[in-house]
Amino acid sequence: MTENKVVAENIVVSLDYELKLDNNEVIDYSEEGDPLEYLHGYNNIIPGLEEQLAGMTVGDEKIVTVLPEQGYGKRDPDGVAEYPRDTFPESLKLEIGEPIAMRDSESGETFQAYITEVNPENVTLDFNHPLAGEILHFKVKIAGLRKPTNEELSHGHVHHAGHEH
Repeated sequence: MTENKVVAENIVVSLDYELKLDNNEVIDYSEEGDPLEYLHGYNNIIPGLEEQLAGMTVGDEKIVTVLPEQGYGKRDPDGVAEYPRDTFPESLKLEIGEPIAMRDSESGETFQAYITEVNPENVTLDFNHPLAGEILHFKVKIAGLRKPTNEELSHGHVHHAGHEH
């Protein structure tokens, strides 16, 4: 008798997927024969998708719509800020749409931001996730299910070849 027949907590799920926005633009997908692998129940994927996959079996297909609250959150208009150009090293190439890591000087916490505007005086950064506020449409298929290793369970995520920790 085989275990791991359904998507459930503590199961490694291999997922074929295609992600579209409301305008029908495909913005992400798994390559043929190279599904996304994640450990179910550990918040490794967005909550709105993870909860809709529970109970599916290998070969099952489904269309899942995820609202911003269960995806990358709503856009925060206060999450956009302008910084003087000289805040950034001259050698740093600042391109619109590119991610940049920023560190809070007081807490030391790092944040990912996206460059939205560059001019000689200022750089505008958006700290919202690029998909914040978006309704996400996933076409999914369960490609495989397996038990995680003890190490994967203790770390709370899937380990791939070459993973050191």
